Formats: sequence, structure tokens, C-alpha cells
Amino acid sequence: MKTRVTIRDIAKKLKIHHSTVSRALKNDSRISKVKRDQIHKIAQELGYYPDPMLSALMAYRSQNAPKNFRGLLGLVTNYETREGWHTHEKVGYFAGATRQAKLLGYELETFWLHEPGLTKRRLSQILSTRNVQGLLFIPQPRSHAHIRLKWENYASVVFGHTLRRPQLRKIDTDRYESMMILMRRLRHLGYLRPGLACETRNIESTNRQWASAFWAYAPLPQDNQIPVYLIGKREDFASFKSWFVKYRPDVLVSDMPEPLEWLKKMGLRIPQDVGFATPARHGVPSFCSGIDENSELIGEVAVNALAGMLRRGERGIPAFPISTLVPGIWVDGTTLRSAAGIKKGRRTP
Repeated sequence: MKTRVTIRDIAKKLKIHHSTVSRALKNDSRISKVKRDQIHKIAQELGYYPDPMLSALMAYRSQNAPKNFRGLLGLVTNYETREGWHTHEKVGYFAGATRQAKLLGYELETFWLHEPGLTKRRLSQILSTRNVQGLLFIPQPRSHAHIRLKWENYASVVFGHTLRRPQLRKIDTDRYESMMILMRRLRHLGYLRPGLACETRNIESTNRQWASAFWAYAPLPQDNQIPVYLIGKREDFASFKSWFVKYRPDVLVSDMPEPLEWLKKMGLRIPQDVGFATPARHGVPSFCSGIDENSELIGEVAVNALAGMLRRGERGIPAFPISTLVPGIWVDGTTLRSAAGIKKGRRTP
């Protein structure tokens, strides 16, 4: 029977210590890339592959062992100000990520890309000195962002879709399914003319998932659908009022608080005259009906993914970046009419 190739066999072939082989196979940046490539090549030639049972045992022991300090994880932000990212879902990401990092024995430290005097080279030096090998990237302030780093040194996970290059492991809320949940809820409550009002930037930063699901589920015939009202940088009550009066939606779907105030400014009662629902409750008043995006859970999932990548020695830009989607949760508020009224045949005009 053929003997299974081990790390020690590779080390013997190359006349180096087995710990060097182990680190190289985990893509440890402390081993030079030339040496790592050489070791990977010999391992492939000898027919080496990890023992899945041993890997599972090591993972189990790691999870159940006392969580001593393992190192730092970096939370990278790219806003114009140091605290510019302290908004809405991002605060939830940070809370969940910090909590889960601590459970796994890591500390989470923030690195601001616009720190005065901070260059790409200087940041790489700081991360190397602090032995930061795992990076989490908060959503970018603008869509289609590009960031340049020595990616081969790090395991990296990004929140959302705003980082266009490079393509890395993504963790995000399942916005398409969230909007479908919302639309099914509206249908159940008897709403027949939903209108969508979203900020232009948010349509792009969500990879058009909200808009796609809205159009896929909208109950109106295609030639009678209500066009999306796009909210630009300037808040324009007059144009919103004109859109609303023209199309007369019986429920407004929005991720922003401004349309809710505009409806009140028009003298409309909510939910008696028009309903209001949101695909992301973190951006609107807490009494609104809609989707809780599970932001803290997303932060926890991101750290788990990053810790797994570090354990497996995954570094650099992946050939096939994986996306993990976390489902949102419907939360009843006071901005939609009740299902009880529909069942009894009472519908609000």
C-alpha cells in the first residue's frame, strides 16, 4: 500500500526543517515567496495533500482550547475623516466583529487609510511590524473603489460590494432576498401599488439588488409600473411631490428618512393614507416597518471567515472570491396597516 506523503517527507526532500514546510504550505508571509513557491511545487510533485481528519481535529482543538491572544486583525477604513464610517450598519459590523474576534483570541484594531503621512509602503510596514495578517474592509464611501496593497501578505474580507478592485472574499446582507421578503409582506397586507424611493448612491452600493428584487416582484403590469424615484445629493421635496402625485403609490419603500418626512409634509397620514416600509431599518426611525439587516451577525460571520482563512493559510487575491450572504429579518413597525384589517375586508384607500 502506498505510504501517505507527509510534511516531513517534503522537508527531507528539500533538506529544510519541517516547520518551514508547514508555514510555507499555509502561505505564511514570513517565508519568502520564492521559498513558498518552491515548497508548493515539491509538495505537488510528491503528491502531498492535507489530512482532512487531522485538519478537522486541529480545528476542533483550536475552538475548544482557552483563547489566548493570537494577534491583531485590522479593520481598514477609507473615509475622508477618521470617524466618517461611524454610521448605521457599519457600527453594527464593528460591534459584531469586535465581539467575535475576542472570542477567537484576536484583537481588532482600526487603520485609517487617510492618516496624515500614511503611504502604501508605510501602511505595509506598520501591518508587518504589528504582525497583522488578517484585514477587514468597511464599505467604501463611494462605489467602484480601488485599493492597492501588497495583497499577497494578507487574508482579506470585505463588507458589501463597494470595493471594485481587487475582488476579495465578501460578506454582506442578502439584499435581494430581503426586498423579496418585504414585497411579499406588502402583498399579504393588500398593497397593490408599491413605489420605491432610494438614494442613487445606495442603488449602486447595493449592486442594484434592491431595485432588481423590487422590479422582479412588483405586482403591476410592466407598462403600468411606477418608476423608481432616485434621491440625489440635493433633497428635492418638490420633485418628490410631483412624482408621488403623478403615480399615487399606496405604499412607499425607502431606505432613507427623508421620504417619510416628505409624506408627512404633504399632509398624508401613515399608515392610514399611505404605507411606508424599508429594506434597511438602520437608516430610518425605529418605529418603521421593514428589514433588520442583522449587521452584528454580519460582523461575526466576517471574523469567522477571516479566522478560517488565516488558519488555512489563505493569502492574497483569490482566483474565485466567495460571497457569503446573511439573511435579514422582518420587523413589524407602525408604518403599515395591519393584516387583521385586511382579513376583515377593511382596506385603507
